[in-house]
Amino acid sequence: MKKIIFIFLTFSSLSFCHKVNIFTYKEGDKIFVEGYFSDGKPCKNSLIEIYNEKKEKIVEGKTDENGIFSFNIPDAQKIKIVLIADMGHKTEEEIELEKKIEKRQDLIVEKIISGDEIKKIVEESVEKAINPILKEFERERKKAKITDIIGGIGYIFGILGIFLYFRGRSSEWKK
Repeated sequence: MKKIIFIFLTFSSLSFCHKVNIFTYKEGDKIFVEGYFSDGKPCKNSLIEIYNEKKEKIVEGKTDENGIFSFNIPDAQKIKIVLIADMGHKTEEEIELEKKIEKRQDLIVEKIISGDEIKKIVEESVEKAINPILKEFERERKKAKITDIIGGIGYIFGILGIFLYFRGRSSEWKK
């Protein structure tokens, strides 16, 4: 009986510790994907697959030693990013993309910056500055919390209790 409880506790805590998360952000013409486990460790050398809205694989690669993979923004409306880490851990995220606007040098006539260009420059600067903060916030939000672990252990004890209850009742009927 003690062995069964020990095995349930061991596997429940391990399942919370190795949940895989991804954080995605855009910088310029690239999308960055950071893979990490719930304890904050990066997903090193993990497979990244990018699919378009037609479910066609358009990009494939591996994360670096910091768990980061980047790729050029594809010409698609929506993409699905799939991260496959070691020991079968897998997570995915879908992202809506803005349409690419081609920059044409021959359209520049004057050196006067329009309001739209200023707005775009400010948005890109703010996006670049806020991405590290968003990344850290997302990591903290997705970390396994003690309440999650205790809740998981509680579920296991509940299931174990129900199992033992019915096992005890079935042995009473046999008498």
